[in-house]
Amino acid sequence: MLAKHETHHMTDPTLLTAEPVRNIAQTLADVLPQAEILHVSDTGDVLQIAVPKTCELRTIDLESLGVAPRRMAGAATFSTAESWLAYVARHATAHTVAWCEFNPQTFALAFTATLDDHAPGVPGWRAHTARFRPDMSAEWKAWKSQDRQALTQLAFAEWLQEHEDDINSSAAGLPTSLQMHQMATEFVANEERTLKSTVRLQSGGVRLTYIADPDSGTTETMQMFERFAIGIPVFHGGSAWSITARLKYSLERGAVRFRFELVRPDRVHQGAAEELISQIRAGLGSVPLLMGSAS
Repeated sequence: MLAKHETHHMTDPTLLTAEPVRNIAQTLADVLPQAEILHVSDTGDVLQIAVPKTCELRTIDLESLGVAPRRMAGAATFSTAESWLAYVARHATAHTVAWCEFNPQTFALAFTATLDDHAPGVPGWRAHTARFRPDMSAEWKAWKSQDRQALTQLAFAEWLQEHEDDINSSAAGLPTSLQMHQMATEFVANEERTLKSTVRLQSGGVRLTYIADPDSGTTETMQMFERFAIGIPVFHGGSAWSITARLKYSLERGAVRFRFELVRPDRVHQGAAEELISQIRAGLGSVPLLMGSAS
């Protein structure tokens, strides 16, 4: 009977711990701080939440989860003025400002449109920009690379033949592309022959006399022009500019070496830059173009 009585009053061991564990968990939940939303932005996608672990304040931006960003931003870069102007016209607002950076010493040129610039009394983000830096034309790079470089007769003849389309045939008193090509051919014919004499002509050219055959004393002559003109664009896709070039020669061990010197290419470069700036300003319409840069 005693065994049965004791068995009847024995308690399940799990019941001894279940209530205390539940009480502790409930107590901790009641005592410890909980995460709490302190602020919600007007758009509903930015939250400020107090996190209980360190009681720090965190900001959660849900913009990336939205259908579209809150505002336009980005830095676009363009290779032509036409594309740059088209983009600016598409996104320009009443606050848009275009900036032109021009260095009169190095002639570095760049255009930047700040589409969300400041307005009078109203700050702008300046986070949406479009940039255009004009590249030099292939012709300009080619002629500038050979400016004042001495060339053999053969090398100079090949250079003229390769770039004969750049010769400005309309320049008054200067040789045409056909005359320059003929002169280049004579350069090849007289290569490695000894120069006997030079005569300056009234036309502004120089007649060179070569000894064709030292044994017989046979001579050949050719005419060299002291000046010629080229017509090339300074900027890629730009209009052609006329540049005068001086043609010079030197005698080295009986062989002639030629070089040309472009006359004031800096003025041509500056003129082309000013022309492009004027074209950009006209293409912007009501968008102001300021000389300088925005940071």
